[in-house]
Amino acid sequence: MREFVSDFYAAMSLMRNVRRALASTVKLSSAEWSVMLAVWYLGRSGETTVRDIADHLHVAAAHMTAEIGKLVAAGLLVKRAHPTDGRAVGIHMTKAGQDMFRRISPILREVNDDLFVRIPYADMVIVHRFLRSIIAQAPAAVRVAERYLPEDKAT
Repeated sequence: MREFVSDFYAAMSLMRNVRRALASTVKLSSAEWSVMLAVWYLGRSGETTVRDIADHLHVAAAHMTAEIGKLVAAGLLVKRAHPTDGRAVGIHMTKAGQDMFRRISPILREVNDDLFVRIPYADMVIVHRFLRSIIAQAPAAVRVAERYLPEDKAT
């Protein structure tokens, strides 16, 4: 189990390094790059909202609002009134955002080809299911660990 957890952390760290390197090629932070990827991915199936992006990335909507604001200011994203939900804001790529994606797509494809070349699709499906379980169970594990915080560190 200890080796598994160690390898799991190493893989997460290396994936962060890959994401950081890709983000740097288009002069974005890692968080901004993640938002752009989410908008691209989610936008393929229709209207995308701040909540959709936050849920997809498993982060707080308030954090997404700040990152989206930076990308709007950079001219890569635009906010529009949601066509069916008056409370929601639609998030879309601008032409500059789409152009950035067209420029980086060959690089992203090459990185993904190199990263996943020896991993069968069936294995990715299993790992994805595993990761979804970790995401679902982690908040309870954090609560257990936090019960043991020293009094001066408790929130």
